[in-house]
Amino acid sequence: MSAISNSVHALFDKLHLTSFASSQIHPQNAHGESPSTDDVLSRDGDSSTLDLSSPSDSGSSDASPSVEASVTEFVLPEAEEHEHTFVETDLVSDGKEGVADLVAEYGSSSATAWLEHDRYKVWRPTVPIPESSFVPVQGYLRADPFIFAWGNPLVSDSAALAPTCAAFIQWAKEQKLKVVWLCVDGDMEKVLGAPGSQFNWSTLSCIVEDVLEPKAVVDLATGPGGGSEVKDLKKNLRRAEREGVTVRELEHHEWTDEMKHQVEQGIIEWKKSRHGIQIASTSFQPWLDFEHRRYWVAEKDKAIVGLIILAPIHPTQYQIKNAVSFPNAPRGTSEELIFRAMQDLQNAEEAEDSLRSPGAGGAFVPTHSRSPSVTRDGSVSPHGHHHGRVTVTFGVSASDSLTPVDNLSGWKITWLSKTYNTVIGGTGLTRRHDFRNKFHSDHKTMYVCYPSEDGFGLDGVNKLIKCLRQ
Repeated sequence: MSAISNSVHALFDKLHLTSFASSQIHPQNAHGESPSTDDVLSRDGDSSTLDLSSPSDSGSSDASPSVEASVTEFVLPEAEEHEHTFVETDLVSDGKEGVADLVAEYGSSSATAWLEHDRYKVWRPTVPIPESSFVPVQGYLRADPFIFAWGNPLVSDSAALAPTCAAFIQWAKEQKLKVVWLCVDGDMEKVLGAPGSQFNWSTLSCIVEDVLEPKAVVDLATGPGGGSEVKDLKKNLRRAEREGVTVRELEHHEWTDEMKHQVEQGIIEWKKSRHGIQIASTSFQPWLDFEHRRYWVAEKDKAIVGLIILAPIHPTQYQIKNAVSFPNAPRGTSEELIFRAMQDLQNAEEAEDSLRSPGAGGAFVPTHSRSPSVTRDGSVSPHGHHHGRVTVTFGVSASDSLTPVDNLSGWKITWLSKTYNTVIGGTGLTRRHDFRNKFHSDHKTMYVCYPSEDGFGLDGVNKLIKCLRQ
């Protein structure tokens, strides 16, 4: 989300209005300096957080004529205080080692959040799901009486989605809990909401997943011409170069205690530099799932000034888990980090392609664990994935409009759309797109699904935001 976190605040205000049309929600956000888009993105990169530094009124006077509107104030819950601690989480003792492997092989950008054991819980069915070659996994946030399922369940085949959903929903009902499914793809939307489905849920989309192809990014940055967004990208890359910023990938064994300290101190300073309310699906834990992830650092005068972390979520796909430039970084560092990481991925793919080509001595099997087409021990993936072009996802973010998909119609949609437009206009929820569009990312539609008969109202909004508040 991953993140969905950018759209959750606005989205669930809307869902409240859908199910409880007699209320209007007025978020009371902290006041603070509202930095420009350029400042936010040059310092924060793409950090899976949202700065809500100015209040917005999400109410509308255009309710259904039969509905008498009254004002209900929605106050964001206070954030819990956490000390700045950075540890390499032991996923073995947490019981999530196998889950981490499955996320790397079958996951999504949302599934990487599940590894944060202090925030997310993991469910697995006790009765086998025959359609999946392994026991499915679903990560979720729990705030009774709600369970917020985060992303698709992990299964080996899409045929296992429906029975896995049924088992998860039944498990939740037995505990008198209501399920809401967030940031799911088109396959899951069809399972939960399509005509004739066994669930018949309400589904909508106001989020997209931004996906890159490394080659396209390299061609964009090094080729001629381009629109205003491309010119801005190139300008910032030149800025970083003039300032002497260099970017390199660090192998796991190359990290020293001093380097880790620099990164940790940079993250602390970066967090201090943010303004306003922070809503995020994940926190910034640089050493989480260290074994699977890849790291690039930006350096100036031999000091680390920025970091990008890529998490594998498929043999041929990565998620940009974190991409930040620290407060002391020159302008353009975020763009330089992303460009150089994409360039390295593209160069590696071209080298692999050349060795796979006829006359190169047969199929090439890389031995480095970081290759997206092999497992951690260097062996070929046993799960039947075929070699394909490497893609990279930023994760999900708010789209510029709300679209009903299944089991939503009439005045509810008019209300939803008008209110959503008001909120995104007042809070800058789509600001992140200005940065991602520099790289011409493709927008893949994602969905939110919830039981048509339940809704979840103001209490659900409060509980979800409390789960996400940083």
